Amino acid sequence: KVAIYSINNYEKLKDIYLHDSELQNILVNYSKKEIEINLITATNQDTNTREINLYFNEVRNLHVPMLEPWGSGFYINSIDLEVEDEYIKTTITLNSGDEIRCVSETIETDYSY
Repeated sequence: KVAIYSINNYEKLKDIYLHDSELQNILVNYSKKEIEINLITATNQDTNTREINLYFNEVRNLHVPMLEPWGSGFYINSIDLEVEDEYIKTTITLNSGDEIRCVSETIETDYSY
């Protein structure tokens, strides 16, 4: 894992371009309160696709609807980050319209620039 984000520096996580990334898996380790999200980034003129993993630690809440109100899809439309009660609240909106929400103490990633 390369970078760790907390409520002190979570804004820097927004520098990672994840729009149109493909959501592969959401892995839950309930006893350790850990969530792992596996993504494959979109290709653009500067970069090829690559795997990126996000690790959410000390998770308090995870909401994963699969209602697809905008139609089927599993690509990231947007990621919003905010502080909620000293935790990071991450909202991942998919092109299906589903909003995945995770509230955690820290987020780690294996992404490097």
